Amino acid sequence: MHMPTLRQAIFAAALTSVALVPGTAFAETLSLWARASSSTAAQHMIDLWNTSHEDKIELTTIPDNQMVTKLATSVQAGDVPDLISFDLIFMPDFMKAGFLTDLTAELTADPNQAKVAKAFRDLATYDGKLYGTGFTPDVSILLYNKDLFAKAGLDPEKPPKTIGELTAYAKQIKDKVPDAYGYYFSGSCGGCNIFTQAPMMWGSGATLLPTSGDAPALDGPGVKEVLTMLKDLWDAGVIPESAEADTGQNFFATFETGTIGMVGSGGFAISALKANHPDMNFGIAPLPGINEGQASSFVGGDVIAIPTGAKNADLAKQFIAWQLTDEAQLEGLAKNLILPSRTDLADNKYFQEEPRYIVTAQAVGIGQTPYAFHFNDMVNADQSPWLTMIQTAVFDGDVDGAIEAAREAFREIAGQ
Repeated sequence: MHMPTLRQAIFAAALTSVALVPGTAFAETLSLWARASSSTAAQHMIDLWNTSHEDKIELTTIPDNQMVTKLATSVQAGDVPDLISFDLIFMPDFMKAGFLTDLTAELTADPNQAKVAKAFRDLATYDGKLYGTGFTPDVSILLYNKDLFAKAGLDPEKPPKTIGELTAYAKQIKDKVPDAYGYYFSGSCGGCNIFTQAPMMWGSGATLLPTSGDAPALDGPGVKEVLTMLKDLWDAGVIPESAEADTGQNFFATFETGTIGMVGSGGFAISALKANHPDMNFGIAPLPGINEGQASSFVGGDVIAIPTGAKNADLAKQFIAWQLTDEAQLEGLAKNLILPSRTDLADNKYFQEEPRYIVTAQAVGIGQTPYAFHFNDMVNADQSPWLTMIQTAVFDGDVDGAIEAAREAFREIAGQ
């Protein structure tokens, strides 16, 4: 009679023990890639998931400037992570290239998806299909120094509601407060200015970036008005001269000196200022448009998606659904003072003690994100059409010429 080897006996016993326990399954470990600038927020969500789920998730941090290339090469090689979190501005390019899994059926059946900020839902849609959803948002806001407002004779509790008021307040601060400036922006940073100046344009009604070679570009009210506002403030000396050469390195640091009345910034400013300058008296407001009621913001941050060819796509879909639940949005994000992607949770128990977080979270609901292919070429590249337009309009004084040249360049890029 053939006797089983010890190895065969152990294997048989293992199979028997599994079979004897109903519902037993082997746990999986999923991989999630996140860009460096959002990896802390992603880790909070992963930690919360891992404490309550048998299947675990491991985070791999990718440098921000390597994410596009790394995803493209991994899809082509057939070696992709199960989940990926990246700057939402790249969604159109990734969807068009076929890099992402279609999540239409799952997300449209999920009642929480309808509560996600419209900017995320719009940007994750391509050809009528959904390929991702909101994950770890950020948003642009107007940051202002209440002490400088008071010294200039302005009401610290009444930030500007129009770009006309912003101009007047900035000039008054410069006139009334020695060694202070009314406004600041990074004059050599394309990404900074799409984040902080563009919302005042599209809030006023403008369409900025084209989706094709013959689509509207820099059309409608707001573009010329905002560029003219910046030019006037620059000509009047209300913006410090250092702004012209600032590539974004001092995007936030200049406001921290306490000598700047107002600056476009992001939601991160609240926790940073409270930690580094606990005595600074600052306010948060939406970025204004031409008229009252036209406030807007740039909804930034990260989307979450599943790369094409992911080996654990079904489990990855479970994580995407879970991260939209109340538990994940509140205990994973809001508890850690990170904005939820669901607009119905903007006013939550964790933000009650710091109303500035509520204002910032509400801005996610009223904001937009430009839907454009080749966004890097249009906006972020060195001497991009967007940046060249701002510099030509503000520092050279040719507003109309700057707009026309940028419009032509945008359409050429969009037509590629």
